[in-house]
Amino acid sequence: MVLIISIFSRPTLVFANDGGTHIKVGIDEKLGKQIPLSLKFKDENSREVYLRDVADGKPLIIDMAYFSCPGICDNVLVGLSDVLEKVDATPGSDFRVATISFDPGDTPVRALSKKEQYWGMLKRPFPSDDWKFLTGDSVTIHELTDAMGFYFVRDRFMKFTHPTAIIIVSGDGKISRYMYGTSFLPIDLKMALMEAKEGRVASIVSKMLQMCFSYEPTGNRYVFNILRVVGVVTLVFVACLVGFLITSKRFVKTKMR
Repeated sequence: MVLIISIFSRPTLVFANDGGTHIKVGIDEKLGKQIPLSLKFKDENSREVYLRDVADGKPLIIDMAYFSCPGICDNVLVGLSDVLEKVDATPGSDFRVATISFDPGDTPVRALSKKEQYWGMLKRPFPSDDWKFLTGDSVTIHELTDAMGFYFVRDRFMKFTHPTAIIIVSGDGKISRYMYGTSFLPIDLKMALMEAKEGRVASIVSKMLQMCFSYEPTGNRYVFNILRVVGVVTLVFVACLVGFLITSKRFVKTKMR
């Protein structure tokens, strides 16, 4: 059972070596845990806001980034803008969004520039207050990222090594789901928002469904992905076979004694 669960879980932790010191970089999922909604940030208009007011009791999509990022953060923002355009949910009533910088050197001016670029891409009605771009000090940032299991490091070139994901939390701050990568399916986000609204966390079943089915946008439905299933079954079979051979070898050695 542990093997099957690990196969359907994403490998989310890597390690960066810095002069012999191993520093964790990646995501350590903390599903069902609370994030501190009492944390205070500055929004793109330099106004101080509490995270609880940003969520306003609605499911909150959190995108961690830094505003001078040379590449991957912008890719996530493009993917996020795209899925926000397409998701069958209403901003403000069904969800809210916060892009939060983990660089304490970022400023509201930079935040506003990013907001104009990516919130400005949206064609659908999307109130400005429903997508905040936030900055904060180092202590506040680390309190939030530690609570979410989001780990990053700054290199000697003053750039950050960090994971790519958006994190869905409920209106009362409970972590409901992690969605990895730089592009996201509207149906996956809608399901995540529904889970967050009901205070549920992503289950192994939902991860299995994502693994075994592919989304077909033309039919707006999931279709069975035989290649993925065969691959997973093969991995399970090989793992069981290896386990059986190791156990058998130990048993024979014990009997010979």
